[in-house]
Amino acid sequence: MEQQQFRIKWSVGTKLLISVVLLLFIAITFLDLSTIFLIERDKRAYTYQAQSTEAVLIGREFINTTKHVLDTLRLSLATVDLSKGVADTEKKRLQSLIDNQTGISFMQVGFFDPAAGELRILGTLEKENNGLQVAISDLVIEPTLLKDNSAELVKKGIAFFNSTVVGKQPLVSIVFADRSQTTAADSKIPVSIGFISLRDMLKDLSSSHISLVNQEGWVLFDTDPAALYAKKNISDYPLYEAGVSSPVASGTREYEYDGKRFLGSYVRPGYDLFVLSRTDWRKAMSATYTLTEKSILLGIMAISAAVLFALIFAKTLTAPLKALYEATKAVATGNFNVQLDIRNSDELGALSSSFTAMSKQISELIEEKVRKVYLENELAIASTVQQTLIPPTHFQNESIEIRSHYQSANECGGDWWGFFGVGRRMCFMIADATGHGLPSALITASARSCFSVMHKLAQEDPEFTYSPGAMLAYANRVIHDAASSKIMMTFFVGTVDFDEKKLIYASAGHNPPWLFKKTGDSFVLKSLMASGQRLGEARDVPSYEEKTVDIAEGDMLFLYTDGLMEGKNPTEEQYGKKRVKKQVESTLARGAEVSIRELMVQFLIHNTDQKPLDDDVTIAIARFIKLGPQEVTQ
Repeated sequence: MEQQQFRIKWSVGTKLLISVVLLLFIAITFLDLSTIFLIERDKRAYTYQAQSTEAVLIGREFINTTKHVLDTLRLSLATVDLSKGVADTEKKRLQSLIDNQTGISFMQVGFFDPAAGELRILGTLEKENNGLQVAISDLVIEPTLLKDNSAELVKKGIAFFNSTVVGKQPLVSIVFADRSQTTAADSKIPVSIGFISLRDMLKDLSSSHISLVNQEGWVLFDTDPAALYAKKNISDYPLYEAGVSSPVASGTREYEYDGKRFLGSYVRPGYDLFVLSRTDWRKAMSATYTLTEKSILLGIMAISAAVLFALIFAKTLTAPLKALYEATKAVATGNFNVQLDIRNSDELGALSSSFTAMSKQISELIEEKVRKVYLENELAIASTVQQTLIPPTHFQNESIEIRSHYQSANECGGDWWGFFGVGRRMCFMIADATGHGLPSALITASARSCFSVMHKLAQEDPEFTYSPGAMLAYANRVIHDAASSKIMMTFFVGTVDFDEKKLIYASAGHNPPWLFKKTGDSFVLKSLMASGQRLGEARDVPSYEEKTVDIAEGDMLFLYTDGLMEGKNPTEEQYGKKRVKKQVESTLARGAEVSIRELMVQFLIHNTDQKPLDDDVTIAIARFIKLGPQEVTQ
C-alpha cells in the first residue's frame, strides 16, 4: 500500500519561533502597559498625598502662628487708648509686648476708616533682633488691596495682606480691627497690624508650587516670586475655584491651566484661607516616562533573545515532544506502565517525569474512586439509619396530635427530636448538636439511645421520675462520655401530664419552644424559657431549672431548632424569629399539618432551591386535643 504523503507547510521550529515571538510581544506589551498604568496611578496618588500633607502642615503652622499673633494684637489694643494717641510710656509697653512673643516681627497701631478705605498709623514698633532686612518704610499695605478687603475687615474684624517687598523676604500682615471700640460719632475703627515673616515657616518646601491665598483670591504667599511680588489675584484659578465650591475642607483635583496639565491639592486651614499645592503633570510623571522608554528597550532585547532561543532549541524540543506523544497513545490503549527515557534537565524533563508518575497514579485514582463510591454508599446507609431515629411525621391519639418535619443539611445531621408516652404522661425531646454531618449524627444517635433507655425504664418502673431536669442530667453524662467535650448539644425536655393539665419543662441551652395558648379563635404565644448548661460541656453540671405551665385543650406546642431561625438566603439575610412567628400564627387555626407545610414553603423560598441549607431544620407541633382523667392508648 502506498504510503500517505504529508506536506509540511510550517515546521515545528517555525511555529515555535512565531509563537514565542508573538506571545512574548503580547505579554511584554501587556505587562509594560499594566506596569506603567499602575505606576502612573501610584505616582498620582503619592503626589496627591505629599501635596495634601504639605498643605495641611503649612496651613496648620500658619494658623497656629496667626492665633498667637491675634492674641498679641488684641492685647496691644487693650494696652493703649488710641483716642489719646500713643505716648512714650505706651510705646514702651507695646515694645515689651512685641519683644516677648515669637510671631510678630513688626507691629503697627492706628485707625481704619471704612468709608475712605484708609489706614492712619499712629505708631510702628520693630521686634529687637528679628533678623529681617526690611525697613520700617517698607511696611506698606497697598491701598488697592486694603480697599478690596475693607468689607471683610469690617465684617470679620480680621484681614490678611501680602506685604512682601520686591527682593525682600516674604511678609504677611494681619490686621485686627477692634470693632467694640467704634462709636457712632466716630466711625474709625482701632486696628493693630502684625507683620510676620514666612522665612522659617516655608523654608522646607518641596518642589511643589505652594500658594497661600485669602477668601477673595489674593495671594499672601507664593513659591513663584512673580506671583508673590506681583500680589496677584487668582480667583479664576481652577484649583482655587474647586476649594471655594467644595463642601469639604481639603481635596485634590487634576486640571489644565494655560495649556498645561497639573495635579493639585487644596486645604482650608481656617480664617477663610486656602493653601494650594500643585505640581506640573510632566514633572510628577517623569519617572513614568523614563520607565516607558526603558520598557520599550527591554522588550526589544527580550524579543531578540527569544528569537535566538527558538532557533537554537527548536530541534531539541521536537524529539521529546514526539516521545511524549507516543506515550499518550500507549496510555490511551490502557497501558499505564509507561517509561519515558527523556533526560532533559528542563521543563520537558520534568514533564516526562510527571507523565510517568501520572500514568502510574491513574490506576490508583481509579481504585480511589471506587473506594470513594463505596464510602458514599456507606454514608447513604448511615443517613438512612439516622432517618429511623426520627419519629414518624404524624402521630395522633385521642389526647394529642403531633406533626413534624426534619430536613438535614448534609447526608447526616445533628438535629434530633422524639417523644415517648407511658400511661397518662408523655415526654417531648428536641436537640441540636454543634455542627452537622457524621460526627454530630453519631452524638444524636447516643442521645436517642439514652432516651430509649429512659423510655424502657419508665415502662418497667412505676416509680420512674418524669423530671425533665433529671433526664437532662442523665443525658449530659452520656453525651459528655461519648464526645469528650468536643461536641456539645442543646436540649429541651418537656413532660405533659394529661390528667393534671400541666407541662413541666427544662432546657439545656436550647432555643425556647413556643406554647400557643388558645383564646377564643386566636392564640397567645408563651416562650418556654429555662436556664441550663449545654449537654457535654462538663460531666458534672448544676441542676437544670424546671418550670411548669398550665395547658388546655386546643393549645399547641411548637418545637424547633436554630437552623430554622438562622437559615440565610444568598444575600446572608437570616429568616429570623419574626418571620417564623408571623407565619406560624397565621396558619395555626388551619391545623398543625398546614402550619408546618406553609412554614417550610416560605422558608425554602427564602433559602432558594439553588442554595444548600446552612444547618439542619427540625420542626414539630403538638396539639392537645383532650385533657383530663381518661385512658390514652399509643
